[in-house]
Amino acid sequence: MKLRCLIAGLAWVAAVGGLCAAWDTVKTDQGNVSGRVVSMDSKTIKFQSATGAALAKDIPVNQIQTIYFDGEPRDLRIAKNHAISGHYAEALAALERIKQDPSRVEIRQDIEYYKAFCMTKLALGGSAKIAEAGKLMKAFADGNPNSYHYFEASEAVGDLLVAFHQYPQAEQYYARLQSAPWPDYQMRGGVAVGWARLDQGKAEEAAEVFDKVIGANAPGDAAERQRMFARVGKAGALAAMKKPDEAVTLVEDVINKTNPEDALLLARAYNVLGGAERQAGRTKEALLAYLRVDVLYSAQPNAHAEALANLVDLWEQ
Repeated sequence: MKLRCLIAGLAWVAAVGGLCAAWDTVKTDQGNVSGRVVSMDSKTIKFQSATGAALAKDIPVNQIQTIYFDGEPRDLRIAKNHAISGHYAEALAALERIKQDPSRVEIRQDIEYYKAFCMTKLALGGSAKIAEAGKLMKAFADGNPNSYHYFEASEAVGDLLVAFHQYPQAEQYYARLQSAPWPDYQMRGGVAVGWARLDQGKAEEAAEVFDKVIGANAPGDAAERQRMFARVGKAGALAAMKKPDEAVTLVEDVINKTNPEDALLLARAYNVLGGAERQAGRTKEALLAYLRVDVLYSAQPNAHAEALANLVDLWEQ
């Protein structure tokens, strides 16, 4: 009798274990949920919960950090975790260890996307070739319009095109982001366009674009974060318009109000502060601003590369 109970218990555990192994896990801003991805497009995934809920629910893509698919290679999961943590070279190394060709389409798409994503981050930081990263990311963005990565991939193509000074083409890709159904994504696309205009030396146009984002009537923390990015961009435009003191006042206000954990926003803000202080002829203050990026935010590859370039230039003066 005890033996039959033990066998039955082991069978139940095995069954539950097998069921758990068949679950996809969606990592969202609110936590992880397990179940099965039934379908997806660029805006939502349809998700059948592991709790046995009768109806599948829609999860908006802007709430998703990544998806761990049932059956994906172990090294893909390792790569995703490295990428989320900003360890892009380690993520690429894990992806290169994947030799099998998974049968599930979503897994193949994730392998392709994360290779392109990590290459993009390294290229924008000066550690990989922009042309190679651009080829990979453009192929993904254009070839996978129903992926949950579509909007971020399009933004990345735009960033790489800006690095190549291909501004009209970049804005075409940013327009995809601006067409997203969520106000924070639309604002994010506007911020990207503003920086592209500023990179062309069109400071007045850039300021107008940033002002539009700042004035957007959109609630929520995600939208407010994009307003902060737009204020940083506006400060950069003011510095370019020979108004460094106004720029310093604006960007310091952003720094004071920003969550200390928001490394990307702070790295950009301190770079703009350095540029404004440099424009005002305050070399020491500029050095200190750029050094903050070097010391505290080196995990932000493109911001770190910008800070280092300015530090080298200032030290050589």
